[in-house]
Amino acid sequence: MIIEHKKFGFDLDNTLINYSKSVLEYCRSNKLSNCKNISELKQLLRKSDTSSYNWQLAQGWLYSHGLKFAEPNSGSIELCSYLKSEGYDLFIVSHKTSHSPDFCGHLPLQDLAAEWIKNSPLLKFFTTSDQIFFEPTKDYKVKKIRELKLGIFVDDLEEVLIHSQFPSGTRRFLLSDSTIQNSHFVTVKNLNDIQKIMDYEHK
Repeated sequence: MIIEHKKFGFDLDNTLINYSKSVLEYCRSNKLSNCKNISELKQLLRKSDTSSYNWQLAQGWLYSHGLKFAEPNSGSIELCSYLKSEGYDLFIVSHKTSHSPDFCGHLPLQDLAAEWIKNSPLLKFFTTSDQIFFEPTKDYKVKKIRELKLGIFVDDLEEVLIHSQFPSGTRRFLLSDSTIQNSHFVTVKNLNDIQKIMDYEHK
């Protein structure tokens, strides 16, 4: 498989989009203990509800109404600007179903995410529909990464980057506060770290 090294792909949720303020708003509105991020909120809600119903309600709200509180992730604008200046083509490949479950209002999640991009500073980097892809499952997401022949991809989920069908020639960055080490990817705490690594390599 031929990889196109000047193609850089981003996951969307929790990678290009920061939901911290959305999570705080959800906690405040629902009288929950404050959580710093989606992962903490997920853990909190699943402790008291093994059916995941409450978590799915929260997730449905975060990825719809909660988008108005969301912001471009730290370093996202700077990294995209750097990549464009270096001649990279940019893409978003996101695992996102078309609508939220019926009990969450059957809201158009893909359309709402696309609208958020259009109204954010990221728009200038993702101006055409053939740069943005929403896939219904993680398997289809990895398939799209293969089809696009992306040279580099960054995601906040380890399970995507170690997927059995993930293209071996695509360089992988895991965006995480953890210290996970894996031969398949490099763990970075923020998007600025990717720019620093690439800038150092280009010198």
